[in-house]
Amino acid sequence: MRYVSLISLISLIMATGCARPPAGPAFLTIESARYREAFDAAMAASRANDMSPSLRDRRLGIIDTDPSIAGSIIEPWRNGNDSMAQAWENTLVLQRRRARFEFTPASFREPQGTAVPDLLGVAGSPLDLTTYQGAVELRVSVVVERSFTPGIRRDTWSSRNTTRTVVRRPASSPETPTTQFWTPVARDTAFERRLLAEVASTLGAE
Repeated sequence: MRYVSLISLISLIMATGCARPPAGPAFLTIESARYREAFDAAMAASRANDMSPSLRDRRLGIIDTDPSIAGSIIEPWRNGNDSMAQAWENTLVLQRRRARFEFTPASFREPQGTAVPDLLGVAGSPLDLTTYQGAVELRVSVVVERSFTPGIRRDTWSSRNTTRTVVRRPASSPETPTTQFWTPVARDTAFERRLLAEVASTLGAE
């Protein structure tokens, strides 16, 4: 009976993990009259995916989010994975995602053949998207970060023999040594498109 329950659980996890949500657009084009609405929709989409906005700048059109731990194979309620391979990867190693929403004028082009002026010498005021007139594009970048512990010496025969270098500090030191670090390893383009699809759905529902 125990094996039957285990097989049923694995089948349920695979059925939920293999289902891919429909892909969204690579970017959105929004009229300036709906910029504030789109900005709010982007923040709502980030919160709905457990990534609370940590930086919000309506004038520059930037939203940075807090990281969110990526779901593993035993967490089918986390719907952020695009495939079973992603779920297995997040099971083998601890990973998280963070997102950045960027609104820019659709007509924006990088200057060609001109030197970029020093920031201290810029005479014009920065762009204010809250008063901008014209089409605006929204793009999202989602970065996958992987956890690692410095000083790990993994044994090739048994994980029980794995050791870690510990830097000893004086007893008077108030600092606690950091034992976990995060490093970017990839971009999750499927997650980016899903976030944009959620924003588009919110704007289209009006």
